[in-house]
Amino acid sequence: MNCTKCGKEIPDGENTLCEDCQKKELEEKEVKTETVENAEKDSVQEVKEEKKDHKKEKKTENKNEVKKDDQSKNIKIAGAIIAVIIVLAIILIGFFVIAGKNKVGNTIGNIRNYGYAVRQGGWIYYLSPNEGSTQSGIFKVKPNGSGKKELYMGSMDILSMNVVGKYIYFIGISSEAYSEEDTLDNKIYRMKTDGSDLTVINDNEFNDNCYEIYVINNSIYYIGVDANIYKMKLDGSNKEMVAENGTGYLGISDKYIVYNKTLDDNPDGYVTYIMNLDGSNARPIIEGKRLYSINIDGKYIYYTNEEKAVYRTKIDSNQEELITEKTAYNLNLEGKYLYFLNYADIENEDYTVCIYRIKTDGSMKEPENIKQLEQYSSFINLVDGWILYMDGNDTSAFINMTKVDGKKEVQLYYLNYEEYYENFNEPVNPDLPQDGEDVEPPSDNTGTETPDTSTNTVGNATTPEVSNTASNAAVPENTNSVANTTNTAENVSNTTN
Repeated sequence: MNCTKCGKEIPDGENTLCEDCQKKELEEKEVKTETVENAEKDSVQEVKEEKKDHKKEKKTENKNEVKKDDQSKNIKIAGAIIAVIIVLAIILIGFFVIAGKNKVGNTIGNIRNYGYAVRQGGWIYYLSPNEGSTQSGIFKVKPNGSGKKELYMGSMDILSMNVVGKYIYFIGISSEAYSEEDTLDNKIYRMKTDGSDLTVINDNEFNDNCYEIYVINNSIYYIGVDANIYKMKLDGSNKEMVAENGTGYLGISDKYIVYNKTLDDNPDGYVTYIMNLDGSNARPIIEGKRLYSINIDGKYIYYTNEEKAVYRTKIDSNQEELITEKTAYNLNLEGKYLYFLNYADIENEDYTVCIYRIKTDGSMKEPENIKQLEQYSSFINLVDGWILYMDGNDTSAFINMTKVDGKKEVQLYYLNYEEYYENFNEPVNPDLPQDGEDVEPPSDNTGTETPDTSTNTVGNATTPEVSNTASNAAVPENTNSVANTTNTAENVSNTTN
């Protein structure tokens, strides 16, 4: 029997292949089996890798979709934030535009202190003499003390400055009024805040003995020739009587008018009344009492009594609450504090004049001394965190602003007496107090006396509210400028008030 593959003779049996051919065939089968197995393995691996790649692609797609979603969300969020910012910006811009334009031209406290300063927007408007103290005018300065600019300079004296919108409103007193032959000639003026368009808006219908005007809610409140309270539009038109009280007023807020009324059984006595802005609902603030140095804030009225102690009363409560027994002159209000002038320690004969402050709620046991003056000031005006005041010494006079905590000072005006006398060759007025003369604070006569405006100058120490007795510098007479101290703010009022 021969091998069926190679023909080699082999024994008879079941095998048809010789041993060699059997081995080769077995090897070939093993190779084929391994090849198939490898192919299967490769196929499985390819499938796995395909699945893995698919998962990766899917994961990448998912990530991309997430990123797209996140980007979309971020865009939406950013858009929403931008929209909110724009809305807030519009609101804030609107707020500052509205807040920057006063609805009330000045505070009662400032007007009762002559109305020499007021803030609107980014400027403080104030009154000051020129360098030679021969004229007075209106200036403006930024709240940090920079950018000082003169807006108006003229021969008239200026009082009771209000700023509303694009205009400054004030009382102007003619310089011709200082001669013995002439009577006072007060007029109400308005001028644009850039110093242009100075116009008289009330002359012959305005009381020459009135030294206060209030610009509130698009109206100007003033005293007419008959001593009653009137109001008119901002251009001087549509004059109408508010109240026929015949006694004048002490102060006007955005809701109330406060004024003095004579007693029926005592023509020389007064009771302080309050009424609505339209002249209705007149009633005493404290039954049977006269109040001084009125300030109003919200539901409270702050004032001093006859002894100059500081009180407050809730409107329509008829109840008094003592804030301090410390004597307070030229009381003024801003925020949570009342500011005033007084001597440092009169009991121990320390007549140094200081600016004090005390909280309006009466929580402070003693007033805080925030500024010691060199001589005195006839006024303190409060303008958004600053106290504007006048001071002087033996050689000079000046107008400064100090922060309400007394920690920062800005000088707005300075007058050297020696240079003044050299330039103008004017003698010292022998009727004015000289160095070392005592000057007693005058009594408060808001209801009976008319201010004497025969001298009107920085540093005039004729009858200050408070003055440092050791340094009352003499200054020239008849110099027409800010800070008339012949009568204090407490004495500036209507003859019938």
